[in-house]
Amino acid sequence: MSTVQECPWCGSDQIIRTIPEKDPVNVIIVCKQCQRIVSGTDSNSVARKTNPARQSVEEKVIQLCMNAGKLPAIKYYLTEMNKTPGIPPIGLREAKETVEAILYTRGLSSMVKKPNKNGGVIALIVLVLIVACVVYFFTHR
Repeated sequence: MSTVQECPWCGSDQIIRTIPEKDPVNVIIVCKQCQRIVSGTDSNSVARKTNPARQSVEEKVIQLCMNAGKLPAIKYYLTEMNKTPGIPPIGLREAKETVEAILYTRGLSSMVKKPNKNGGVIALIVLVLIVACVVYFFTHR
């Protein structure tokens, strides 16, 4: 019996132990090649492997989450999974849960781009411009 543990997703035997920043008590075992969390309870690696189309969609979803945020990634995942033949259509809630699960299994939940908070500043600038226009037109009659 071999003591070497292999990744259930990619089959690599390059497994590393990491300590998360938020919970240093728990040690996470991560595959060095695919960057997914490897749990010791799953021994059926053939059942966990996904087809190449789904893997490419998952990789694109991760890139979208990092660069654009979670909403565009969920929208992309929903449209791509509903376009893929052989996979039953999924709903919005299932797409959201799957995208969050993908991020969690790879340990990237805290790396997702946060929404832009400049909406209030833009609204304030527009309001000041409107007030300035009203003052200008009433003083130059």
